[in-house]
Amino acid sequence: MVSMRTLTWTFILMQLVISCACFIASLAIISAKFNSVSVYEDKQYVSFEWWIFCGLSFSMIINTVAAMYALSEHNRFLLIPHILVLVLCNTLACYVLHYTVANFDSTDFNWHIGLMTIIFTESFLLSCLVFEVRTLRSMT
Repeated sequence: MVSMRTLTWTFILMQLVISCACFIASLAIISAKFNSVSVYEDKQYVSFEWWIFCGLSFSMIINTVAAMYALSEHNRFLLIPHILVLVLCNTLACYVLHYTVANFDSTDFNWHIGLMTIIFTESFLLSCLVFEVRTLRSMT
């Protein structure tokens, strides 16, 4: 049987990999926007959402490393910032899920892929949150 601590370690390592990929991807999109020239004036600048996504990904990387240290040293207080960032990520994923469902388009195949991706992301983040809170409660 797998312990809760091992399961939490697995999810935290997956979060670290995903957060690094999201951070690099958001930096690539931001730099591509800065290097491109658009005919449309409103598409010339980087949107606010990409800056938020980049900052949140970087924050998740830092907090995930702190959570890894907390799990190895049995320090409960270093898990709390990571849980707070997870709650923020869950809230934003719920907002994006609501926005995607509100813009329903049955003919667009990308809409279905986006919806499945957001549902998978939300379920992953919720399981991470549940496992981390249970591990935090069990730490003495």
